[in-house]
Amino acid sequence: MTEFLASTLSPRAIAWLRKRGAVRDPDRVMAPEALREQLERWGLTEVGPMLRFEEVFGGTCVPSAEGEAFWFGIGLQLERGVRPRRGRVAMGAFPHGTYWMDSRGQVVVDDGVVEPFVIAEDARRLFERFAIGQEYPVAAFTWPGRMAVEMTVDIAAELATTMGAERIDELSDTCQAVFQKDDLALWSPPTFAEMSVAPCTAVASEIASVRELLGAVREGFPDVGVSVRVAGEKVEERSSEPSPETPAGVRYERWDDGEPTGTVALSNDGGIVQWIATGDEVVVERISRDGFRRVHFRRAEA
Repeated sequence: MTEFLASTLSPRAIAWLRKRGAVRDPDRVMAPEALREQLERWGLTEVGPMLRFEEVFGGTCVPSAEGEAFWFGIGLQLERGVRPRRGRVAMGAFPHGTYWMDSRGQVVVDDGVVEPFVIAEDARRLFERFAIGQEYPVAAFTWPGRMAVEMTVDIAAELATTMGAERIDELSDTCQAVFQKDDLALWSPPTFAEMSVAPCTAVASEIASVRELLGAVREGFPDVGVSVRVAGEKVEERSSEPSPETPAGVRYERWDDGEPTGTVALSNDGGIVQWIATGDEVVVERISRDGFRRVHFRRAEA
């Protein structure tokens, strides 16, 4: 199904679509004349980018990692009864909200919680960013073998310079800057994004890349808190032993939850340890090349 996108997307994005099992149903693509007529009924006259999106991406289904179907297409959304609003039309869905497109072709995220914000200047960049791990709309935590590092302050450009990561022009725009080094992708928040996305996010598949990034944060940005999320299966258990001592490292701080406190440290075996005090327990997460192991300890004072 991806041959029709080969002239629009990079080989990396095409490979991602194939791996994800994306399909395209031509019967779900609305003809240009019919779509223009539908949009004019809603008072939309500057619709060139919308027609182009429908032609290229309409009728495309991109399953989530769990197999849930998410369809893209303006005509499909209109037929489902999703009405245009604020001069924007619905163009696709993600687990907790909807992607919209404005008359300039910009992709807007609306999760129904915060004010809508632009996440990409065009649909091509949106799909290209999917392929490096930015998805729905922060990061694809469910990718096997993927790790996401979230930082509580937007330090993308400074951190990229420190690490020697380069800005990728074909993925960057006025909404977001995207930097890469080997398998690590690092990006700043979308312009005007509030609490619906992390202030600064990085995604990698190799634990060595995550360790390098954490080392750079520890050395150059000591006031920045981070958290590491890991995809794939997780081993989880409880222990009656006393909780281990807090390791020295980077302050653990989830951008979407200010309650837990702790540390993210580099372990001697080449892995990462997250020590998190929350509620009446201490959670120790060990991330290594062999996988992920989470152990719950009861806090001594609890």
